[in-house]
Amino acid sequence: MILTTKQRSRLSGAIIATLLAGNLPAYAELAEDYTKVIRPLMAKKCYECHDATKTKGDVNLERFENLDAIKAEPELWQTVLEKVQAYEMPPKKAGELDFSQFEKLMGFLRQLPMPEKIDCNQIASDRTASYYRGYVMSRRLNRAEYINTIRDLFGVELHLKLEQLLPADGGGGEGFDTTGDTLFTSSIHIEKYLAAAEQITQQVLADRPRGQSRELRAARERILFNQPGWFEKSAPVAREVIATFARRAWRRPVTPEEVDHLMKLYARASERGDSFAASVRLALQGALVSPHFLFLAEPEPATTGIQRLADVPLASKLSYFLWSSMPDAELLALAEAGKLANTNIYRAQIHRMLKDPKAAALGERFALQWLDLDRLGGEVKPDATKYPEFDAALARAMKGEVVAFFNHLVHDDRSLLELIDSKYTFANRRLAELYGFPGVTGEELQLVEVADARRGGILGMAAVHTATSFPLRTSPVLRGRWVIEALLGDKIPPPPPDVPALNESAAETTGLSLRKQLEQHRLKAECASCHDKMDPLGFGLENFDVLGRWRDQLHGAPLDTQGTLPSGETYEGPGGLKKVLMARKEKIVRHLARKMTGFAFGRELNKFDNCVIDDAMKALEKNAWRTSVLIETIAISYPFQHRFYPKLNQPES
Repeated sequence: MILTTKQRSRLSGAIIATLLAGNLPAYAELAEDYTKVIRPLMAKKCYECHDATKTKGDVNLERFENLDAIKAEPELWQTVLEKVQAYEMPPKKAGELDFSQFEKLMGFLRQLPMPEKIDCNQIASDRTASYYRGYVMSRRLNRAEYINTIRDLFGVELHLKLEQLLPADGGGGEGFDTTGDTLFTSSIHIEKYLAAAEQITQQVLADRPRGQSRELRAARERILFNQPGWFEKSAPVAREVIATFARRAWRRPVTPEEVDHLMKLYARASERGDSFAASVRLALQGALVSPHFLFLAEPEPATTGIQRLADVPLASKLSYFLWSSMPDAELLALAEAGKLANTNIYRAQIHRMLKDPKAAALGERFALQWLDLDRLGGEVKPDATKYPEFDAALARAMKGEVVAFFNHLVHDDRSLLELIDSKYTFANRRLAELYGFPGVTGEELQLVEVADARRGGILGMAAVHTATSFPLRTSPVLRGRWVIEALLGDKIPPPPPDVPALNESAAETTGLSLRKQLEQHRLKAECASCHDKMDPLGFGLENFDVLGRWRDQLHGAPLDTQGTLPSGETYEGPGGLKKVLMARKEKIVRHLARKMTGFAFGRELNKFDNCVIDDAMKALEKNAWRTSVLIETIAISYPFQHRFYPKLNQPES
């Protein structure tokens, strides 16, 4: 059967596939199955919560009288499939599906037409703006990026506490502080940036440089690479120095007019009698508080519509993705020469940058935020009375293990599956004492081989155990929720407002074991749907105390670390939990791919971005799940390299 273009546009891709594939049930047979078998089953198990009178989650399934009605809303029925497959629907109070009913319903749902395949080369326009909520063309540097950029711009670690001076940035979009629509700029920000610029330039271009350290003197010489002679006019020399600095600070070529504006600051200081260095210093402060420095701008081209980013802004986008900092001299020179449009050169730069020490920012900025561990040691920490061993140094070591592990995967291009299970981790003396590793000394983190399934992989790391505990005790609920949300990418809704919170501390005073208390809690239908998923995963981590130390007993009784999942699958302890997660490796890696894509794009993702994630999963499976494959796929993707530029003040017709 040959279809015309017009005919194809009238049929979804999934329906066409169904008609063309001889081994799939006919459409009429599927429609009859829905009417006679599936709809009556859903009436018993689903309509109590999802009918015309009670539309839980704004979903009314009763209104779908036939298969044609279902076909019109494929996105909704894709969600139904995912909920049933994850044993989230129907809830226990509606009566669980027996094996036969589950197979019938899943068999039907799997044969439904899925949402139409979208055009992967789509970019947000005025028509598709609803898919790109919060999308911004340019964004401000977040605090970490600002600090890293200052470090690389001046080539020295400054003895300033900029992280305390500058306001913190919240997460948005996919949960990262790279999200443009949360990086607002207030009057407080401007005041702080002015103060920071003054402190930074005062330290590098001090009035009395003799007391500077060797590193600061070297930084000063790099900035003032040329100085006027005794009988030489200073302004032309200052212009060269300031223009060179501005090009690097603004991460692009600068125009003569832009340099003219900065020279006005130099002239003002020079005319009042300031030294050459002090006059240049004022101009550099102006460069550092300019939007050209503080913002990652993507200038609009002369033409509208979908356009590839010019090489220079693309270089900055790439460097802030991989390094959380400015492009280096090599990348910026290639961009200014227009060579990043060459795919081979662009790919080579990606791999070069991943080998650079500055790529450690991926562990520091991406991994900690993805795993929700960046708050450890700040707002999240154990009770100081019960756990006096926990201090700032131990908190740094805990987070440092996660960062070092992730960056090891990046630098050595190892398999992402080692995040689930590995035969090594990173530890220093403090962590080694917690873990029982012999022979580890010093404060530097070092690679340590592990002998059993207790350690190795994310689940064996103390940062996870501490961040998912209460200040005084461990919590299977918090730990199970963390596994579901941080690793598997599913969402646990908040408890209903009329349900009292579980008093987990009561188990210590009443003698009732926490496992028994949770079993009673799950008898409530409104609690069971979430706790049936969370609790079994959390029990597998109960061998780890609040600080991540191994234990076999609690209050003198052996720990029960067996978990039974909603599917009926059982496992024992952290080693068994790793096997459970390894069986779901595609789901975990897909969630990781989504989070890293959101981190790189700096916005909330949408249906067009699924193409990037699909491409990444295909490439990863073909290339042994190597870390560079994911990063490269994101960096070369169509949405990363393109933008839609609307015509100003004139909506698209």
